Amino acid sequence: MTTLGERVKTEREAKGWSQAELARRVTRAGYSITQGGIAQIERRGDTEPKSIVQLAQALGVSVTWLQSNRGDRMGRPVEDDSVLPLPELGKRRRLDAAGRPGGRAAPMQVFSSAQGGSEGAMILSNEPVAWIPRDARLEGVSEAYGCFVSGDSMEPAYERGNLLLVNPTASVGPGDDCLFLRETADGTRYVLVKRLLKVSAQGWTVRQYNPAKTYTLPRKEWQKAHLVIGKYNRTS
Repeated sequence: MTTLGERVKTEREAKGWSQAELARRVTRAGYSITQGGIAQIERRGDTEPKSIVQLAQALGVSVTWLQSNRGDRMGRPVEDDSVLPLPELGKRRRLDAAGRPGGRAAPMQVFSSAQGGSEGAMILSNEPVAWIPRDARLEGVSEAYGCFVSGDSMEPAYERGNLLLVNPTASVGPGDDCLFLRETADGTRYVLVKRLLKVSAQGWTVRQYNPAKTYTLPRKEWQKAHLVIGKYNRTS
C-alpha cells in the first residue's frame, strides 16, 4: 500500500463499509465530506492535511500510519455509531495537572493549519485536533507539538501535508528551520516555517524556497521562534 488512498480503501473494505458509510463517519468525526470525496481520495492517493486526523479516527488507525505508512497501524478504537470529534476524545485520556496526557512518552498534540496570512502565513488551530505517538527525539519535552503544513513556500524541503515536529523549548540559531509565531489580540495564531539566517534585536532574517527570497520578520510582530526538529511526510 504505497499511497494514503490505498490505505483508506483497504481499511474501508476490510470493515465492509461503503464509501458513503465512511464519509458519514468522517463527517461525524468533524470533517464534512461526501461519498464523492472519499472516492476522490482513494483514486487520487492523497487528501487535504486537515482531513487526515478525521479519516484516521473514523477508520480506527493511527494518524502517523495513515499519513506515512510508518509506525503502529492501530489507532484509538472507536465504538460503532459513536464517533466523537477528536478534541472530545482527547479528554478521555488520563490527564496531568495541566490537562495534558501524562507520562514520559505521552502522546504529542497536533494542531491543524490553514492558509490565512501575509507572506504565506498559516493560521494554527488553538486546540489540538489529535494526539499522536511521541517521536523519540521529543521524549521528555512536554511542550512539543506537531502541526500540518498547508502552504508551499518552503517546498521542496517542506511540502503541503507534511507534519512538522516542533520543540518550542530549544534554543534556535542561524541554519535552523523554525516555526515563527505571531499571536493577535483576538487569539489568532499565525505561523511561518522558514530557515533562520540571522538573529538581531529587531528581527529574524529568514529564507524561503518557493519563490526563493530572503527577508526579515520584525520581532515585535513575530514574537517567538520554535525549532523544527523534523517532519513526517504526507505519504510514503
